Amino acid sequence: MIECCIRYNNESITAIFVKGHAQYSGLHDIVCSSVSTAIIVTINAIELLDLNNKISFKLKKGYFKLILLESNLIVNKLLQNLKYTLKDLSQQYQNCLRIKLIKNTN
Repeated sequence: MIECCIRYNNESITAIFVKGHAQYSGLHDIVCSSVSTAIIVTINAIELLDLNNKISFKLKKGYFKLILLESNLIVNKLLQNLKYTLKDLSQQYQNCLRIKLIKNTN
């Protein structure tokens, strides 16, 4: 099971954590591939727009962590798109991907 935790305040995503493996299908796991692709496309877009100073992230096999360092409208829209993509995948593959939304208290 892939577990995704998205932290937010108001309409802004402040952090995203993803860990685990879907174990949908051995070596050619379309769920893991889809989640990985969504994450990598988002990070690449942020870097291509020269906005990587607005975030901090760590990406390795079975683990992703992103922290928003500075609020930015474009970064927020890209992170919202990632959230929508992951939510869509979680609806299609309910036994493989779980998403938890956590509202920041401060």
